[in-house]
Amino acid sequence: MIKFFRKIRQNLLSEGKTGKYFKYAIGEIILVVIGILLALQINTWNQQRIEDKKETELISALIDEFKDNLIALEESISINNKVTESCINLTQIIRSDSLAKKHEQVDELLLAIGNFHSFDARVGISNEIVNSGKLSLLKNEALRVQLSDWLKNISDDEEDFRFRADNYTINLMPFLMKRFPLANGELTKKLPFDRNNSLKVYKEASPFKFNLSRTDLMELENQVWHHKHNNDYIVINEGNLKEFILATIDMLEQELKKG
Repeated sequence: MIKFFRKIRQNLLSEGKTGKYFKYAIGEIILVVIGILLALQINTWNQQRIEDKKETELISALIDEFKDNLIALEESISINNKVTESCINLTQIIRSDSLAKKHEQVDELLLAIGNFHSFDARVGISNEIVNSGKLSLLKNEALRVQLSDWLKNISDDEEDFRFRADNYTINLMPFLMKRFPLANGELTKKLPFDRNNSLKVYKEASPFKFNLSRTDLMELENQVWHHKHNNDYIVINEGNLKEFILATIDMLEQELKKG
């Protein structure tokens, strides 16, 4: 093609048609420029198509991750709500001075208040997007902010999980172990993840009985309240996280529809 244009220019010069030569040269330059612009535009379209595909893949992966987190979070909310209910029921028994009369229920409740749960969020895709520079692939700025806030919220909640667990282990458990036959919890113990019923438990109640002074009763009430108080923060935070996840899933699905 280049040789063809060159031959035309040479013929025009040899025939002395200088004016036509310059007009033709200008036209040729315009054609070359148009060709370059078209090539750049096609390259831009291809690049945009590749980025759009990557964005779609990321959004789809994020939807799956957040839906998995929603299922896990709802399970955690259910478990931790039962811990709160158990703390309230145990407090009512303490205040009614009915520990001895309702010792079997007390055994169950002492086991139940220790069955709290810590939501372990899946953040593999979210972390990769935020920390590897892929965040820029998401065109929606609000969605980019949402993902960054998600990781921050998870980090903040982990501190509450640790505080509750530490308080239970360091303060409440030592108090209970000196005053209650906690082994009786074995008589009613069930683990939700024991799908094959392979758990082996004690068959007989402990021969030891509890006998608490008034001071012990007040401390027991305070210990149970403190555990409930720490659990309350987590229950509320998990409720907020659920709303956040639902809003994020909606944002992601709306963004996917645009593509």
